[in-house]
Amino acid sequence: MNLSLLWRHTSLLVVFTVCLLLPFVLMINLGIAKDVEEYKWTDIIGEGSVALLTILWVISALASRPPGLVTRMLVLGLSCFMFSCLLDVIDEFLRYDSEHIWMSMVESIPAAIGMIIMSVALYLWHLEQLALNRQLQRREFEHRSFEKIDVITQLYRVDYWRERAEEIQQRNISAAIVVLDINDFSNFNLKFGDTEGDRFLREVAHLILMNLRPMDLVSRYAGDRFVILLPESTLANAVDMAEQVENSVKNVAFKANEQTTAAFQSVRTAVRVLMPNTSLQQCLTELNIELDNKSQLANSLQNNQHKVA
Repeated sequence: MNLSLLWRHTSLLVVFTVCLLLPFVLMINLGIAKDVEEYKWTDIIGEGSVALLTILWVISALASRPPGLVTRMLVLGLSCFMFSCLLDVIDEFLRYDSEHIWMSMVESIPAAIGMIIMSVALYLWHLEQLALNRQLQRREFEHRSFEKIDVITQLYRVDYWRERAEEIQQRNISAAIVVLDINDFSNFNLKFGDTEGDRFLREVAHLILMNLRPMDLVSRYAGDRFVILLPESTLANAVDMAEQVENSVKNVAFKANEQTTAAFQSVRTAVRVLMPNTSLQQCLTELNIELDNKSQLANSLQNNQHKVA
């Protein structure tokens, strides 16, 4: 859990803090201390555990979710429930006099309101998960194996991609393969830093996904190189898709380190058709050689231009 992310929710942190401290302020000012003999330790442990867990749930929601309606409703609902839980715990140590008997109502009402808010939040969360699952289908190719996901790009790693490509061959289905490489990515990292480089890799991954069909699969091949599997796709269709991705990346104005000047990058691609009886490794080797040759040619042309200038 990354607690530094809590500061994305400043207003919710204020609400949480108020609901956390207000029960103690009310009880200290309105309550009368009980004798130790009156303590019910089973109630204290049970109610205290519920209150502590609710506090942890609120912190977890704030530290793991982005700002938005679902997050706000989850935190507000849990905070109301936490408020009642804390009052329940504190009144095991304090009692009210006849003038403040209304406090017994205050203990139960926020919990009920909180449960209603959380019920709505959970329904909205359910709708959110359905939308996310529909997006994930573009990355999963009929399978789900989250332990094989690349941390930076959130795409599957190449070993998972190989399994799916081999499965395609075993089912006697032809497919096209596209390997994509970012031009001058090492210089990009040197100029803007690894953090911005990772962010740009994620941007490229999203752009690739936007140009794929639900049945296609893209993975991070190595470093700044991606590999795409296009089942039942012709060479011409794969070339068109590769060109679309190249144009998409070329026209993206990427602002690194919150700079006002946008950086423009480009990618190069290589395409092959993978037949059921061809070698997957040989196909990948040829694609990588083609990309490396394109890179050497581009560097040679760039050096010649500099000499002319």
